[in-house]
Amino acid sequence: MSKAELYKKIHNVMQEVEYLQKDDKVEFNNTKYKAISEEKVTMTVRDSLIKNGLVIIPVEQSHRREGNLSTVDVKYKIVDIDTGEYEIATSSGTGADTQDKGVGKAMTYSYKYLLLRTFAIPTGDDPDKISSAELDDQQRKRKENSKQAENPKGATTGNKKQEDRKAPTGESIPTSLKKLYQDYAGDLNNLESWVGKQKEKNRTYAQMEEFMKKLLAEKQAKEGEI
Repeated sequence: MSKAELYKKIHNVMQEVEYLQKDDKVEFNNTKYKAISEEKVTMTVRDSLIKNGLVIIPVEQSHRREGNLSTVDVKYKIVDIDTGEYEIATSSGTGADTQDKGVGKAMTYSYKYLLLRTFAIPTGDDPDKISSAELDDQQRKRKENSKQAENPKGATTGNKKQEDRKAPTGESIPTSLKKLYQDYAGDLNNLESWVGKQKEKNRTYAQMEEFMKKLLAEKQAKEGEI
């Protein structure tokens, strides 16, 4: 059976939800930035989903935790209630919590960005902007270090998988990112491993910093510091 009707309904949602203004402001220390809340995204898109006869159901999830960071990978099923046709979409999210709420926060983040990306909803200024010069510099460094990364010093067959997830040998992690990570995790013990995993997702250092700022703000908000 064709999925044409399902895609038409997804297209209708994209037409109806053209733009969402950021409604939240995060402030801690000297850092200030705007964000869009999960509540606003869900409430706005939900109305259009109901109108067009679409439901979104989480059908598969995996999660992992490193220190105070919980990361989830979730598969969602987008279903046309009139035809039963569906499409599978995948989204990931990371949440920060010192106790047992990290997975819940990660799922909230995952669902919010599933909606924003699936229905191509713009939210204003892009926090992940990075200059062409910085991109060129990063690409040059990756090329210079590629030979070293293929056979890093001290690597053995037993720990090759672990080494592959670390930042490329010789590539310097920005001091600003180190500080954000240390403020959040309390130390730098797992920084290289975390950076390696972020690079597997093709995230730039600028994106990692913005992501870590969000996690730190959530942590401090919970602890009553902001």
